[in-house]
Amino acid sequence: MDAVEKETDRRRIGILGGSFDPVHLGHLGMGTAARDAAGLDSVVFVPCFVSPFKTGTHASPAQRAKMLEIALEDAAADWAEISTFELERPSPSYSWKTAEHFSEKKPEVDWHWIVGADQWERIEQWAEPERLKKRLRFLVVAREGGAVRPRSGWRHQPVEFFHPASSTAIRSNFEGHSDWLTPGVVRYCREEGLYGQG
Repeated sequence: MDAVEKETDRRRIGILGGSFDPVHLGHLGMGTAARDAAGLDSVVFVPCFVSPFKTGTHASPAQRAKMLEIALEDAAADWAEISTFELERPSPSYSWKTAEHFSEKKPEVDWHWIVGADQWERIEQWAEPERLKKRLRFLVVAREGGAVRPRSGWRHQPVEFFHPASSTAIRSNFEGHSDWLTPGVVRYCREEGLYGQG
């Protein structure tokens, strides 16, 4: 952060989007690491209806939102909230529309988008990159020692964090990776019969 940003009274809020199918400790850790690194006032978790880079999800939108609610409660993450904005829009979910929604709703906030280093590498392939560049600062999460490539005209800050959790791995072997989930999410998945738990 530069000196000008430190002197401003504007609130800083992070946006962490994803399928969250299911939400796991890696997602919660990313949000925490970004909040701490950038001095965010809060983080908004935004489950997408269907990412343009994915073909679909296993849990329903309502189930994914509920799992997020349970996970944040389990983690006592009073600094976080959930937005169902993308779930209530027609598919697919485009980040620039979400960025405009939040920045127009709360123009007094400095909005930060939290992304993994892999997504940062293809950020210019996202729809309407110029709109993203204009409205957001990016918090790029990379494992310790991982390089984060600067991009001309993009405001970004590297954030060090790594957790091995993977939603894909959880879906394929729930029992083998249930320790990557909060206890409440494990119970919910079993109750709902998600990921082969029925």
